[in-house]
Formats: sequence, structure tokens, C-alpha cells
Amino acid sequence: MSGDIPLFDLAKGAVPSQTGVAQTGPGSQGEDGLRYMQMPTEMDTFEIPALPEAQELAMYPEVGQILLDLQRSLEQGAANLSGAVSCSRIGLDHLSNDACALLYQTLGEGEVAARIEHPGLNLRIQETVLAGVWWLQQLDSDKKVTHQWLEVGAVPDHLLTDSFPFSSDFQMPQVPDGLLNAPPVLLELLDKASAHQQQPFTDPHVINFSLLPFTEEDHAFLGNTLSHGGAVILSRGYGNCRITSCAVPGIWRVQYFNSTDQLILDTIEVISIPQSACAAREDLEDSAERLQEIYQAMMAD
Repeated sequence: MSGDIPLFDLAKGAVPSQTGVAQTGPGSQGEDGLRYMQMPTEMDTFEIPALPEAQELAMYPEVGQILLDLQRSLEQGAANLSGAVSCSRIGLDHLSNDACALLYQTLGEGEVAARIEHPGLNLRIQETVLAGVWWLQQLDSDKKVTHQWLEVGAVPDHLLTDSFPFSSDFQMPQVPDGLLNAPPVLLELLDKASAHQQQPFTDPHVINFSLLPFTEEDHAFLGNTLSHGGAVILSRGYGNCRITSCAVPGIWRVQYFNSTDQLILDTIEVISIPQSACAAREDLEDSAERLQEIYQAMMAD
């Protein structure tokens, strides 16, 4: 594929470069490691994509087959009570650019976009208008698409397996003088992250900074120590939300913003993946019904 399909362009809010991260690890990125994508100024609402005509679909029967495969995958995913992992993957590398563009027009863009970027892996992830259906693109060193596929499930597998490129390191760093609450909070986070590595949590351990007296020096120390991992997620499903993996496995920075991009809730979660980034089983059920309606509408034209 040439990679010119206009999917989820994050250039307007670029993820910080991870150049050199692998050589440095936790605690070495400074405050730059906690810069995030620029948020939109307005909330997005669901819109049915502009569907192609039936004759267009007839020109590319492989797209119709993918939609049928996707229907089956959604029904299987909805039957998966846990919804914890993707139930299927549908490859798109065999599609021509025109066929891929037609599929993109049909599926549109949903509420969640993500980027995983660290040495050895560069992925763009976009949820479609069908919640729980994800379009993934793998890029090479020249930022060109080498592989792309659809994935069905609560969250793409790569967000579970590749958001933390560093090895586990739970050593408490030397604490400078003059800090207020950062040292005990960091100690708690490292302890919970270590426990999570031993036995993954089913419910997140959450620290709400909006309720804690934290000085600028506290924030700087905590940000420098936790640093930035490999993933950035932008979700509009529960309000405007930025989710960033930290350099310590299992620790996520989760921040909620209002429509004017003002921070209204600032938290850190210890969990495999924050719930605000995930599709629920009910979402897959709704998407299965919606896709059936979309396909019938396309065939009726």
C-alpha cells in the first residue's frame, strides 16, 4: 500500500518524538515526556458516514467480503463476555488504494485515536464509527504504511502488549529537598505497579491529582520520574480525554478536559489499559446491528 489513505492524521497534534527513549528509560525525559496531543475545541458527535453507492461496492467485491467478515467478527465479539481481547483480525494489505478508500468511506472515523511509537514499532490506530472496530496502520522508518488491518474487540492487542517498551524498574529515585506530596505518591505508584506486574489488576488503582495539594516541583519530579512510555490515546467517548502510558509498565496518565481544553480531572491509573479507551460488549452489539443496517442500505441503492 502507498499509505495515502487519509486516515486519522494526527499531525495537528503530533505525539512527542521518542527518539533516544530506548537508551534512557524512566526518569530521564524531563517534563517534555509528558506533552500531549492538542485537543479539539469542540466535542465530536456520532455521524453516519457518507456511504458509497451500490454500484461502487459492486466494483470492489473484496470490500463487500470484508464487511461480511467484519459482521461475523462483531457478532463473535459481542458474544465474548469478557471483551478483554480482540476476537479477530482482518488484513487489508491485499486491497488496492481505491478499494481501501471505499472501505474507509464506509467505516469512517470514531471517538478514539492512538499512536504507539518507540524503537521497533510505529503504529497508528483509529477506531471507526463502529465502536470496537479498529483500523491499524504499521509504518516504517520513513513513515510509510507497510501493513494495515482491522481489529475487533474492546481495544487493539498492541495497546495491551506494546504500550510500555521499557523493562520493569521499580526503584525509587533520590528525592530532592522541598517536595510536598510527590515522594509518597510515587512510592505508592511504584508499589502498585509492581503488584500489577505480579498479578494484573481487574480494577484500576487511581490517584486523583485534582484532590491533592501538589506544587509545581511535585509535578515536575513526578513527571520526570514516570516519563513517557510508548503510547498516546485520544478519546472523546467519556469527554475529551488524553491517555498516555508512562515509562513504568502499568502506569497511565489519564486527563479529562472540557470543550475549551481546560483540565478538569487529572489522574494516574495503574491498570493494563484505562477503561475510557475501551469499547464495551454493548458497543460491539450496537456496532453489529449498525453494520448490518449500513450494508443493507448500501445494497438497496
